[in-house]
Amino acid sequence: MLYPGRFLEPSDVVLLAHVCQVVCEERGVLPASHDGERIAAHVLRLFMNGLTGENELLEAERNWARRPDRSFHQIHANDAGPREAGYSKLHLTSWS
Repeated sequence: MLYPGRFLEPSDVVLLAHVCQVVCEERGVLPASHDGERIAAHVLRLFMNGLTGENELLEAERNWARRPDRSFHQIHANDAGPREAGYSKLHLTSWS
């Protein structure tokens, strides 16, 4: 979890990039695409909320995408990505 005054360590960035890469490969999404950005933003939100292990991040992302009220296309349409949330563009995969 990121507390005030804490920042992402290089090992955190590597972990997040790896998780994003795995999820993108599983879904057939290019990491540098708009859909890849949405995945990266969601994985980062999970991390910032305390899910800091690779397996728990992967499982939480997979469970979130499998929710019965969300198809993969609904995820893209309804989940605010980095641009919509007012964040700068984030490509975690470029740091791996």
